[in-house]
Amino acid sequence: MIILRDRDWNRDYREIVIDSIFDSFPPATHFADIDGEQLVQERGDDYDEIIRDFSHKTWDQLDHGLLSYHHEAPVFMSYAGFLKFLPAYLVDLFHEDTQVVHSVWNRLLELECEQLPVPQSYELNDDQLVCCILAFVRVTDFPLDTMMPQRTEEEYFHNPSPEAAFNIVTLGLHHERISAIRTQIEAINDSFVGERWDNG
Repeated sequence: MIILRDRDWNRDYREIVIDSIFDSFPPATHFADIDGEQLVQERGDDYDEIIRDFSHKTWDQLDHGLLSYHHEAPVFMSYAGFLKFLPAYLVDLFHEDTQVVHSVWNRLLELECEQLPVPQSYELNDDQLVCCILAFVRVTDFPLDTMMPQRTEEEYFHNPSPEAAFNIVTLGLHHERISAIRTQIEAINDSFVGERWDNG
């Protein structure tokens, strides 16, 4: 759940988004049954390192040092493996020297463009998708434009930006879900506009 009420978004943006990530991706249950070889796409040295360092862990047990060392791990992870540890990467995006911006951005884009059928249990819900958007955005980017024209997938690859975050996260979703996510982002926009109005 995205925390909207009784919080100062201008002052506490980082804390609000991280709290929302923990609330939306409960560490103890989020993809808890995915482990070991299920975390990777295939086998090999790079894959074996991921299995060694990520197995038997919940996403909140991964620290900045490990994520930085494995900053390319999203490329090698399976669909379920990446989604299991996605919230850790989203939190790491708030670290001042994060090294995972491009790998997480590109992997999210790949997932949204994936043509293979995805088990419904693997789909991120609206709150989780909103967290993905917010992790790429900062206070100075609000109000966030949710009506920007879609570009091609190739234009988004290796080109992370706050302005494009809404579009890449909602790429390929049904209109109803896009509208629901837009409504949440617009509510956050209103929080920023209201606070800035109150502060003159």
